[in-house]
Amino acid sequence: PNPAWAMRVCSTSLALALLAFHAAEAVVLQPRVRAPLFPSPHALRCLSSSVRLAAEPSETEAAAGDGAVPDGEGMSDAKAEKAAKKAEKDALRAQIDELEKKLTSARGDFVAAQDEAKDAGENGYLLLAANFERERQRARTELDGQAGYGRLEAMRPLLPFVEQFAALQAEADGADGGAAEVHKYYSGIHKQLTQVLEAAQLEPFDSAPGDAYDWRRHREVERRPSEEVAKNCVLEQTARGYTMGGELLREAEVVVSSGSAAAAAAAAAAAASAS
Repeated sequence: PNPAWAMRVCSTSLALALLAFHAAEAVVLQPRVRAPLFPSPHALRCLSSSVRLAAEPSETEAAAGDGAVPDGEGMSDAKAEKAAKKAEKDALRAQIDELEKKLTSARGDFVAAQDEAKDAGENGYLLLAANFERERQRARTELDGQAGYGRLEAMRPLLPFVEQFAALQAEADGADGGAAEVHKYYSGIHKQLTQVLEAAQLEPFDSAPGDAYDWRRHREVERRPSEEVAKNCVLEQTARGYTMGGELLREAEVVVSSGSAAAAAAAAAAAASAS
């Protein structure tokens, strides 16, 4: 036999043995992987090198090809041998391509199996329980916020009625005769209404003259100059404010002081002279 051809056959056999060794090594080192295991990229590269070595002619054959011209029978044998080598090389390349595709798919299946294992068992149950508790807390917060908003919106239109009813009951002290009987009759209803408002945590608040103007609790209805009250302070309250459950239900309507009229005139004159 041709020594060069024997060398190429041995090289190919060695690559196939290395391929089998890597497959056995993967089975031993990864017993828990259920996906099909395939040779490593190193084994595939070795096999590709062997295929290329088998496909390339040796130096002796090249020299022989450049030198003597074979006869007709020798030429036919050379062509047949060359065709067989080409067919073997193509078959090996096809196998390598197929193994590379399977290796890529197996890696993807392995990663998917790892992700699935994280969501299984006790860890997966704890993760699911934590997500459920988080969603439950978020839903409870949203429901509580909607409930509080609904209570405020339902109580706000009733404030004028509450104020008028309280004003009428305040007049009951000076009433006599038939008016006193009427006020006495409605006093029970006013008492029940007061209890309902207290249960709903409705509380009024007042703003005294001289209090600092707070845009979060006050609504300015007018601004007047004042010699007694400092600028940007409450001069007079026209309507009291209300809170419900710690939330502001209605701002207190106030008249705000613009400061001393003399000081304002002096500041205007100074600005006019400077311009």
